[in-house]
Amino acid sequence: MSMSPSSRLPPTEAAQDSLAPIHHLHKLVAPLLVLSCISNLAILVSPIFMMQVLDRVVPTGNLHTLLMLLLVATLVLLLQAVVDGLCDLSLQRAARWCERLSAPAVLSRPPEQQAEILTHLTALKASLLSAPAKAALSLPWLPLFVGILWAIHPWFAALAAGLLAVAAIIRILEQTANAPFAQHLIAARTAEQRAMGDAQTVSMHPGMSGLSQNIRTRLGQALRKRSKLEDKVAPLQVGTQAAESYLRSLSQLLGLSLGAALVVDGALSAGGMIAASLILTKTVSSFESVIGSYTALKSGLAGQRFLKNLPVRPMQPLTEVTDLQGRLRCEGLIFPRGGGAPPRLDRISFDLAPSECLIIVGASGSGKSTLLEALAGIHPCPIGTVWLDDTEVKTLPSASQARLIGYLPQQAQLYHGTLAQNIAGFAPDATDAAIIAAAQISGVHGLISALPKSYDTDIGATPHVLSAGQKQRIALARAIFNRPKYLFLDEPNALLDAAGERQLCAVLARLKKQGTTLVMVIHRSGLMGLADHILALENGRVADYGPRSDVLGRMSGGRRRLEVPLQTASLQDLADWVCAQFSRGSDADLSKRAELIATELFNLAMASGPQDTPRKCVFQFRFLNARSCEISLTEDRATGAAQKIQKVATLLRQEDANMGSLPKDEAAMAVITQLSDGFDIQNIDGKAMYRAAVSMRNLTLPKAIQH
Repeated sequence: MSMSPSSRLPPTEAAQDSLAPIHHLHKLVAPLLVLSCISNLAILVSPIFMMQVLDRVVPTGNLHTLLMLLLVATLVLLLQAVVDGLCDLSLQRAARWCERLSAPAVLSRPPEQQAEILTHLTALKASLLSAPAKAALSLPWLPLFVGILWAIHPWFAALAAGLLAVAAIIRILEQTANAPFAQHLIAARTAEQRAMGDAQTVSMHPGMSGLSQNIRTRLGQALRKRSKLEDKVAPLQVGTQAAESYLRSLSQLLGLSLGAALVVDGALSAGGMIAASLILTKTVSSFESVIGSYTALKSGLAGQRFLKNLPVRPMQPLTEVTDLQGRLRCEGLIFPRGGGAPPRLDRISFDLAPSECLIIVGASGSGKSTLLEALAGIHPCPIGTVWLDDTEVKTLPSASQARLIGYLPQQAQLYHGTLAQNIAGFAPDATDAAIIAAAQISGVHGLISALPKSYDTDIGATPHVLSAGQKQRIALARAIFNRPKYLFLDEPNALLDAAGERQLCAVLARLKKQGTTLVMVIHRSGLMGLADHILALENGRVADYGPRSDVLGRMSGGRRRLEVPLQTASLQDLADWVCAQFSRGSDADLSKRAELIATELFNLAMASGPQDTPRKCVFQFRFLNARSCEISLTEDRATGAAQKIQKVATLLRQEDANMGSLPKDEAAMAVITQLSDGFDIQNIDGKAMYRAAVSMRNLTLPKAIQH
């Protein structure tokens, strides 16, 4: 590990923008309360103005007094507008500040923690941006309004108290009636959102009409269930709103009626009657806003407490690891599954030298992808250590990890943007030369250049312009864009055809030669020739590990035999099985010839028996020497194909023989006879045995039977 003074980096954004400063939100309360006080006091302008006009201007006819009152009221209302604007702006900026502060820290946490944090952040932001915050700021001034009503006349204070009690009872009754439906409605909306997501996903994959129809049916059921629950809740909500509207109107009428009675009794002036009625209406409406926003306020406060109590990440400078040699070593990796179940990985240890290739094999669910992600530092093992040279992968800074480690998942995704941006990983400082170089190394430069817009093709706008295999190859270019020292690949050839697999093999061989340490998970054996070491996993444990030839030799003891049904769907399994018998890169031609002969043996056996009954056969493989092998097929029934060998041999000796008209079984015999060093068919103990020897001798096929 080499370091330089210039490699010292400032604290990461996640460290600088820790969530703990959110507790400073309480410092906004005092200035916001001052602004709210001014705004609420300004509400009294209209009642006071009406009182003064009715009590002074109308009896005296003094227009100068009216003009002075109008001027003062206008200025106070202007002040109220400015104060309300400042209050709204402060709340909006506080909400956006919380969002900016939290976003980097949220994104730096594991996905399973992000959802809960974002839920609390959304609740806090919503409470700041909407009516709940302003309602909460009005709450402290309600006693002031009640006190003013008391000063006008105690009966107005009593009326206000009664109306507030009725408003509270209405809201309590509404919440009590809705309580049985609340959780069911939340669950129904969640189910509908999930069904909608599934429907959108399946609509992007043609050829699954049955599944698509069932998903749409489930979406319709979820929508109807949610709609029925809302139909049950709606009358309660609408009834509450109507009752509150009625109460506001009634409060004004009751205030005027009480005021008129007091005026008739001589206990109040006409101006006081109008002022008291306006203040009473404002008091009731403010209280309704407060109790209506109670749930949102409660969620916002809970979100603020949750975010404030999140652990603060230490603010310390991170040291960039500028270079590594490529050695990979892991010690005692254990990945617990929880719940008492066996661990996903159990005591995995190995050591890989720089520039070597490790291939991880095993059955589905054996822990291959979990181990690959642990080695790449994506999901480190809680127990055990992965060393890149002398640097533990858990402590590797994210910038160094992105530059030194390349990772290709099993199903790579391309994101909205151009192909150039995807290859560069959306790095803002990426150069065209680096992007093209990565594409050339991964063998996709020609593919991209053939597109109408070349590297500027917007993959988000045209997602179907590339096949799944082509997207995988472009994702490989992204993985090697930074010329990583370590490259981890999860089934990189799973979506590729034979030509694409050969090109991928050439790319990886070139990267290996340039000093890149490769670690791959594979199911298909087309890349096996690159391996220096093989690690076989079984139920999260190391079943075998060592040099390729040694491990394949030990594994082949049970893999020299293959039993398959005699049906066309078995041909791919047969081809993979034959390919897996060869581990040397120099065996590629022999492997292809053996695969062709095995296929023709399969076709011969399938054509030589009944087609309307289930049948199966057993293949066996053995090496005769370093450059030749023997493949045999056995079926648990006798065959008459042996009687046709002489006929086929005679035809092959004729230069003008018409091989194109041969039946399937005789055509297969002709190909096998020409390609193999020896071929025979026997019936032994009622079983048919087809056997062919294969080597790399030179041969020339007649045109009629060339493949």
